[in-house]
Amino acid sequence: MKALVTGGAGFIGSNLVRCLCDRGHDVVVVDDFSSSGRTVVDGRAMLTPGSVGDFKLVKRLLKGVDVVFHLAATGIIKLSLENPMLYFENNVMNGITLLEAMRQSGVNKIVYSSSSGAYGEPRRVPIKESDAAQPINPYGAAKLAFENVLSSYYHAFGINSVSLRYFNVYGPGDEQRPVTRAVPSWIKAALRDEPLTLYWQGRQKKDYVFVEDVCRANLAAALKCRGCHVYNIGSGRGILIRDLARLLEKIFGKRLVTKDKGNRLGDPRVLVADITKAGRELGWEPKVDLGTGLKKTIEYYAKNFV
Repeated sequence: MKALVTGGAGFIGSNLVRCLCDRGHDVVVVDDFSSSGRTVVDGRAMLTPGSVGDFKLVKRLLKGVDVVFHLAATGIIKLSLENPMLYFENNVMNGITLLEAMRQSGVNKIVYSSSSGAYGEPRRVPIKESDAAQPINPYGAAKLAFENVLSSYYHAFGINSVSLRYFNVYGPGDEQRPVTRAVPSWIKAALRDEPLTLYWQGRQKKDYVFVEDVCRANLAAALKCRGCHVYNIGSGRGILIRDLARLLEKIFGKRLVTKDKGNRLGDPRVLVADITKAGRELGWEPKVDLGTGLKKTIEYYAKNFV
């Protein structure tokens, strides 16, 4: 197939591009490099600098495309609290521009990188796709809003969509700027013998899923993209943040000092995925356990950032 990957130079996007190329697909990438600053992708793909909000550019790139993987987004929760309008502009309005270009180009399949941030604070754990979605920050609200836009474009215009609600994705290639996610920031700190910064005394419980598993979920969604669907993409297992620090300590084989910064606004205390639906309907399940994934991630940062 021929695929357009928006945000294909970012963390998950660059891994997905490589995954698609490995399988022999024709891949076109558009990215404005605002997420990681990475300006190169797998050499087998065609990279075009630009914004998803550029209608003429996107429409040109859609020529002959079978499926769109939409990963382009402004994605740091803390910054969404500081500039909500930017998040709704980039994550909703630019997405509508993409859908309009798809509609006019006759492209009727999109796999959307949504977020567990759509749920907010869950009433039960693990959380199912059918549970109430009540976002507690503008980032999560924008992600959920675009899921509703996709529903309208399916029912009104026949554009098939799969929304993948990612939980905490980690792995090689995460060069987010500024670094806010625990795994990359902690690994870099550990490599430099610096304290690991955490919140809530490490009592938050999160669900970590390896980026290679996320890429496989995208491929499964593209192959079975008929209708309008939403799936949780996580490990199905929660881990306390303080236990994650201890696991890293065990892998590194040295004591790691932690530094608590109190509470963090807009960040759920507990969020763990029920992945039954993805297994049943997509035939997907995570294959990389947390210990193995962390070792692979540490190898990447030890090689590229120290």
